[in-house]
Amino acid sequence: MKTKTRVNIIGAGNVATHLSKALFAGGVEIVSVFSRDFINARALSRQFGAKAVDDVKDVDSNVDLNIVTIKDDAIEDIARQLDTSVPVVHSSGSAPIDVFRGFNQFGVLYPLQTFSKQRALDIAAIPFLIEGNSIEFTAWLITFCGDYLSDNAHRADSKMRAEIHLAAVFACNFTTQLLQESDVLLQKSNLDLGVLHPLIRETMEKVLELGPKEAMTGPAKRGDFATIEKHINKLEDQDLKTLYKMLSDRIASNF
Repeated sequence: MKTKTRVNIIGAGNVATHLSKALFAGGVEIVSVFSRDFINARALSRQFGAKAVDDVKDVDSNVDLNIVTIKDDAIEDIARQLDTSVPVVHSSGSAPIDVFRGFNQFGVLYPLQTFSKQRALDIAAIPFLIEGNSIEFTAWLITFCGDYLSDNAHRADSKMRAEIHLAAVFACNFTTQLLQESDVLLQKSNLDLGVLHPLIRETMEKVLELGPKEAMTGPAKRGDFATIEKHINKLEDQDLKTLYKMLSDRIASNF
């Protein structure tokens, strides 16, 4: 009979929530959940019958893997407090692999997706970028990912992962912020972002089908400077004026 794979989840945020649920559903035993906020650790751990801890030194060492899902700037500090004999990975797109230098086996298990606790995801469809400190551990991580998370696993070193993460910030986070600016502008006229939902859906679908350059439309592409000037004059926020002009100039330079 195959021994159950055992892991600790270091963190209790969005990524931790989704990964731990998927692992548990796949038959992995979640042994410990760490968060500096014990309430958060307990809320997540009780879903799996795991131990909740607010001191990372108290996580169980009798596991197959520690999965670190915390802020990039806290990984190195947490790493110094973990048992170096236990294999460890982080889930960051931009943190390098060598934050775990000194461990016997270490690596990266980076899910290329945006996560929110309140939104369900198909983990099996998510690309995972994998890096290990040895050929053997990289192969183990790819097998682990395929068994419990996603078959869509790819080897990617720290340099490649950082480049992909940078591009992802433009595609995801900056796009989301621009939609937030749209929402604020609409609210000023007592309108709702819902009025733009068909436009947003078509824009995203068209970009995915045609590519962003072919999908581009609007005043900047067609050189409609009168409309651009009218929009800039209508904006009250100086930062938004600058952003509008900068993005318009960027679009115009591509056509």
